[in-house]
Amino acid sequence: MKVICPVCNRLFEAECTPYTTDYNSIKYYFDTEICMLAFLREPDRFAFKCKKNEG
Repeated sequence: MKVICPVCNRLFEAECTPYTTDYNSIKYYFDTEICMLAFLREPDRFAFKCKKNEG
């Protein structure tokens, strides 16, 4: 499955990364450990890019 890292906006295969976290009931995949750590420091800064479509 192709996903986009919410921090660096790079497209990659979700199966190829060990870097994931759950935030507000959404699973986020990260391209690198650095991206994951940046997200964990300021999740609201990056999570807005990935909101689910409601309705």
